[in-house]
This record gives sequence, C-alpha cells and structure tokens, in this order.
Amino acid sequence: MFRMKKPNLTSALIATISVLVLPVFSTPALAQCVGFEYCELVWSDEFDGDDLDTWSKWEYQIGDGSSEGLPRGWGNGELQWYTDQNTTVADGFLTITARKETVEPSFQYTSARIRTKYRAEWTYGRMEMRAKFPVGRGFWPAFWMLPSDQTIYGTWAASGEIDIVENIGSEPETISGTIHYGGQWPNNSFKGEEYTLESGTFADDFHVFAIEWEENEIRWYVDDVHYATQTEWNSTGGPYPAPFDVDFHFLLNLAVGGNLPGPPNFETQFPADYVIDYVRVYKETDAPSFTINPGLNDSWYNPLTNGQGFLVTAFPDIQQMFVAWFTYDLERPPEGTPSGIGEPGHRWLIGQGPYSGNTANLTVFVAEGGVFDSPTPPSTIDPAGDGTMTIEFADCTEAMVTYNITSVQESGEIPIQRIVNDNVALCEELSGGGAQ
Repeated sequence: MFRMKKPNLTSALIATISVLVLPVFSTPALAQCVGFEYCELVWSDEFDGDDLDTWSKWEYQIGDGSSEGLPRGWGNGELQWYTDQNTTVADGFLTITARKETVEPSFQYTSARIRTKYRAEWTYGRMEMRAKFPVGRGFWPAFWMLPSDQTIYGTWAASGEIDIVENIGSEPETISGTIHYGGQWPNNSFKGEEYTLESGTFADDFHVFAIEWEENEIRWYVDDVHYATQTEWNSTGGPYPAPFDVDFHFLLNLAVGGNLPGPPNFETQFPADYVIDYVRVYKETDAPSFTINPGLNDSWYNPLTNGQGFLVTAFPDIQQMFVAWFTYDLERPPEGTPSGIGEPGHRWLIGQGPYSGNTANLTVFVAEGGVFDSPTPPSTIDPAGDGTMTIEFADCTEAMVTYNITSVQESGEIPIQRIVNDNVALCEELSGGGAQ
C-alpha cells in the first residue's frame, strides 16, 4: 500500500522544487537534437564506473603510431607516447592525462588515445560529447571520427575523417570542426570552421560539442549553437556522398605537440587533464505516437510498491524535465540517520535532463535533509550527480522509470501512474497521439 497521503506528497514535493530547482538549472539546458525533429539515444558512455570499458566500448591505441603504419608521431609530428595508464574513470568522468615523463629516449611525454573501432560504429546521426579541455601551449585535445574500413575509398584522406571538435591549448577560447576528404595524401583536401567564446575559455567549464550528420550535410554545434555546415566534398575512390556514407567510429585523444599546436614551452604545466563527462549517439527517428508535454506536470507514484513518489515537471521552451523523487520504506529510522535507496527510511532524489519524444533522460542528484513530515525540505544537492534515470511515458497516465543510483549501487525499473488526473485532458490535447 502506498503510504503517502496525496495532498502531503504534492505539497512536500513542491516545497522541494522551490529550494532545489535553481542549483539544478545553473547551467544552460541542452536539447538532445537540434536539426532532427525527433531522435533517440542509441549508444552512450556516461563513465559511471571506476574503469574504462575496454570490453564493449573502447580500445587503447598504444605507442607512437608506427604500429598503425604511420610515421612516428602519428603522422602529425606529435611528441607523446600513448599508453593505457593515462586514463582514469571516477565520479562519472573520464579523464585523459598528459604527463611529462620519458618512456623512450625520443618521447618525453605520455598521454592516451582511445577509439570505439570494432566495438561501435555509425553512419549518420547526432554525435556529442560534454567535456572541458586543458590550457597551455602544446596541448591538442580532440573528439573525432574515422571510417572503420580506413581504406574503403583509398588511404587517408580519400576515405574521410570527421573532426567533431579540436582545440589548441594556446588558444583556449577557440575550437574548430573539420572534414578531411578528396584524394590520398598528399592530394587530400579539408574544410573547417572555428567557434570562439564571447568570454572565458573551454578550460573553464564543461561544454557540449556535437555534429549532426546526414547523407548530404554535416552540421557542427557548441552548446546547441549551430556554427558550421558542410555539404560539399568528394572522394577519388567513389561518387558523392562518399566518403561520408559509411560507418565511422569515435576517437578521443590528447596529443602533446605536433604540427598544429607546436611544442610545449616553459609555461606549459603538467600534468594536464582532458575531462569528458559523456559521449552519446542519437539517431533520427519518426515522430512518436506520444510526446512529452506540460500536461504531464503532476504528482505520480508507483502503485505496486510502497514508498515511491514523483513530481514531474516538463519545461517545453528548453526541452528539459525536472523530477523530484521521494523514496522510503514503511520502517523509518530516527531523524538524522542516513538512509539510501533500498534502506529503511527516506531519501530525496532529484532528476534533471533533456527529453525528446516520449522519453526523458535525466541526471540524478542527491538531496540532503528533508524529513517527509517536517516543514523543512531538503536544501542541497550533490553537484556531481549520483546516477541516471530514464522515464518513458506510454501515455498521459502511465510511464516506466528506469534508474541507476551510483552511491548505493541500486538499479532497476518501476512503473508509475498519476495520483490525480487534473491535467490529463491538457496532456491529451498537447501530446499529438493522445492517450493510447
């Protein structure tokens, strides 16, 4: 039996929102897709574990490039030796670290380069990363793509290369997006555009870098600001839209030195970190039969188990959803006793993130304090986040919540229903497909 009284649940959750909504929305809200009317998440790495997933998602590239058939320095005159010891995964972030250390007489720096080749690859879609870059002369972080068959139209660059984002550490306020194509080196071509922040640098805070790739067009974005489009290219190995009509895979790396950034100087500080929050891939999809809208804004609960209350709020102007989640068991501990998911007691969790179609993908934050019967609501949240929550709405009255809460190592799914039906008529009017 659901233990909460409906009026108390609603008022308590509203009180929680009044205190917590501002910290959650302190950074710009970003939609899942910009140029696609509807899209769905098909692959991601949120880096929620404690190690890089080299089984199903990534592999390291080791050394100086000679094992790949490239001139020493990865064909770019780079000064680092790539290892499998220069990455860490912790607190929901992947960090690639460049260090000043000698591994061979001719290489005085180490770093890391990883790729999804043989594990994940795509033709077309939205590819995005949330990250921040190191600052300093000689640093060259990148998020880019190569064809999985790198000779399908001929050797580089006849088979193509898509640079989603590159940054030069001596110009920390500017990034670029580029395509490489045409003939085999040295008869290759490239096109690219730059984007410069109005203030600050890309080392100061996290930003979202993305492309939306279609058959005859590739668009580049920073924080969903569209800054470049390419529609014309060629390959000596095949007809247009070759080479950008085959499967490509991701690469993430932090180079030191090379033809583009030049070598570090006496001011360059080591170690230096390239920090990645997530990498995601969305595919364009047909319009869903049901779409999220403000008519869903209401109190919800799990009718099958005790102690799961939700207040759902959709913000259509920014395509974001906010969820206050109160969870507890029948047996409550004394006030002040810590409790978590699956433990006796009660706990506030806060979800915030983008939605598209009928699905919201939320980051979960932990609220501190806030006893249910107390007039004092929770007041702080963990700014780093504590897991993920996905809500898939079947219609205006039913949905499924899938969650993974990192701190207590709890995951699962629960069905939810409205507690009251005051907004159902509005929801059906706005949803497109209505209640099914």
